[in-house]
Amino acid sequence: MDTQFLYIHRLSMVAIGLWPYHRTMLVQLQCSVFSLTVISFIIFQLTTFLTTEWTIEFIVEILSTSFFILLSATVYNSFWRNTHVVKRVLKNLQYICSDLKDENEIAILKRYGYIAKCATIGMTLFVMCISFIGILLPILPRIFGIFFLVNESEPYRITYIKTEYFVDEATYFYFILLHLYAVYYIAGGTTLVAGIIVAGYFTYCCGLFNIASYRIEQAMRIKSDDLTNPTNKRQVDKKISHAVDIHRTTLKILEFYLYNFEETSFLIIVLIVICLSLHLFGILHTVCFAFRIEEFLLHFGCAIGFLGFSFAGNYVGEAITDHYNYIFSTAYNGQWYVAPVRVQRLILFLLQRGTKSYGLTFGCLYTLSLESFASLSTTSISYVTVIYSIQK
Repeated sequence: MDTQFLYIHRLSMVAIGLWPYHRTMLVQLQCSVFSLTVISFIIFQLTTFLTTEWTIEFIVEILSTSFFILLSATVYNSFWRNTHVVKRVLKNLQYICSDLKDENEIAILKRYGYIAKCATIGMTLFVMCISFIGILLPILPRIFGIFFLVNESEPYRITYIKTEYFVDEATYFYFILLHLYAVYYIAGGTTLVAGIIVAGYFTYCCGLFNIASYRIEQAMRIKSDDLTNPTNKRQVDKKISHAVDIHRTTLKILEFYLYNFEETSFLIIVLIVICLSLHLFGILHTVCFAFRIEEFLLHFGCAIGFLGFSFAGNYVGEAITDHYNYIFSTAYNGQWYVAPVRVQRLILFLLQRGTKSYGLTFGCLYTLSLESFASLSTTSISYVTVIYSIQK
């Protein structure tokens, strides 16, 4: 596997305490502190309902941030409980990659490793940019005050994210800001880790499916004169068996990952739809009525993040389905009719497996595909219209 991909993958997981190796007491303490920090921030946001008059705009403003933090906490705890799954999947992928001997197969895997590395670097830069904007927004008034020499001393408050700590926010501004930055760090790191694992691991699975197709294609390049040689027959049989073996192993990796994350996947999908709907409505309300740049940047950044990561995940799911189907089309288009009878039987069983449609299904409800992404976006926009009609 690509060493740069593994380096970023390991560094991001170590930073938030989700690296599956070396689970020391200090790491467990770190995860407990992270969980308490996120939960406390959600509580301090919901307490604003006790001190503020309820309106549609206020409810959307609070819930859009609270549900996003809740989504991050759900994903974080899901990975914390299933670190053995991440460890096993990574170990199996590394074992399969190190077992390859053919130069063309290694070249195929390197190409997909390069794609995984580029996707990882892109997601890392995107999360860093969004986090930098979020970190910069609370201190912009003070920066403007320094550069424009504003003499009026106004109390500094975090206006674009409302919380209620039941203390003087101007006095404890930096403590509240520290709490907010810690939540930014945890939410951004969790989002990055989830994106790297889904995009990176599944991209390598696409590469393994492509290697299986390559093995079948090489086995089907048979000359009729070569069939009289028993050695050539055994070689063809061996290549087909190796192709089926790597195909079956890759399927086991994917099914093992999906099965262990099935419990929280439905909740994660629901939270993504709710968060995307609320942030899209926040963009609409800010542009049409509020005219506050801080709130617009917050909602716009979150909406772009949800759309970007959702599209990337669904695109990878679509790619896996295409690579899965390409194996059977390769077997069908090859010269199977001149192969030995034993090989023809193997190909027949392989083609029978291809009659069943395959897709990465989360929570027995949502299948990763571009069609599902379009459906998710349409559903979110529909909820935005519902909220807007209620406001009217």
